[in-house]
Amino acid sequence: MLDLVAIAAGAALVLVALADLVNTLVSTSTSYARWWPSRLAGRGTFVMMRGVARRLPDTSTARERMLSAFGPLLVIELLVVWVALQVTGFALIWWGLDQVPSIGGFGDAWYFSGVVYFTVGFGEIVPTDLVPRAGAIIEAFFGVITMALVIGYLPSLYSAYSDRERRLIALDAGTPDRITPTALVKAWAPDADPKKIDAEFAKWDDWAAGILETHSSVPLLALFRSHDRQQNWVTGLGLLCDAALHAQIINGATDGHAYWFLRRAEAIFREMTQGHDLSAYEAAIDEVANGDVDFFRDLYDDLAAHGFDLRPYDEARAYVRDLRSTFAPQLEFMIDDLLCPRGFWSLESPVQSWSSQHGIDRVGG
Repeated sequence: MLDLVAIAAGAALVLVALADLVNTLVSTSTSYARWWPSRLAGRGTFVMMRGVARRLPDTSTARERMLSAFGPLLVIELLVVWVALQVTGFALIWWGLDQVPSIGGFGDAWYFSGVVYFTVGFGEIVPTDLVPRAGAIIEAFFGVITMALVIGYLPSLYSAYSDRERRLIALDAGTPDRITPTALVKAWAPDADPKKIDAEFAKWDDWAAGILETHSSVPLLALFRSHDRQQNWVTGLGLLCDAALHAQIINGATDGHAYWFLRRAEAIFREMTQGHDLSAYEAAIDEVANGDVDFFRDLYDDLAAHGFDLRPYDEARAYVRDLRSTFAPQLEFMIDDLLCPRGFWSLESPVQSWSSQHGIDRVGG
């Protein structure tokens, strides 16, 4: 006897799983829906893992290994979710149809569904009528398609990850210390030539455009960590944004490629924080910007001492403060949410430039 409720529920599970699969692996448009099974499973698991990671010291190797393993493991988790939904959905359909011999209960139906889905074909339960036979072919087809999509997805996922990380390795100020925006700008233009800064940001603008395209359509990439625990794409992007702000106050570099890089970066942060409450971060950024301590004074003087021709101080300070407020709350939220390291270090190397060994800050210094 047909059970229409079971058939309808099973069909709904299969359709939801397929829609989620296509939305995650095939669709190139950005989806902000939070109720997809993949979003619920991924976010729930990440919250639990992050709760454990927070209890470990910031510099703990175990913490970074745990966070680094989450991205690859999430791919397997999502595959399990999609397979489980489809197998269970088809099991409800088989059970509701009641047209397959030897299926006496839901357990038998679930076992038969799994055998058909994975095309195992043990043969203990064999459909004999036209409808069950057609259904078995359809389920086996869905199983093959699901596996093919996931397997085909992996090369593109790791290719986008490799492109992101390969460029980040080149983010280097030539010292073993934490890289600051000021140190980065000075390293790019040791002779205080603003055209060299503009040329560097031409490369990073292309990198940011790639991040915007890949990470908005494949949000899973945001969870993949750098191989070096002292580097992270979020903090690297934040470092470059602050360096681009430096360029905005250097005459000859203003409104060049650094400006376009900032536009690309702001779009990335907006995409990655869509739907999250940033009010607390916005208030904190405003408090720091309007505080009594003038952090901008030191970096302004440092750039001037290096030989850069700068815009007037008050004008530059107001402009940088307003421009940074467009991305700083999103940056701080992502650093906290993803437990990113607060700082970006060059890869450790004993190699030093001749100028560094002799204490020369720049050409002619």
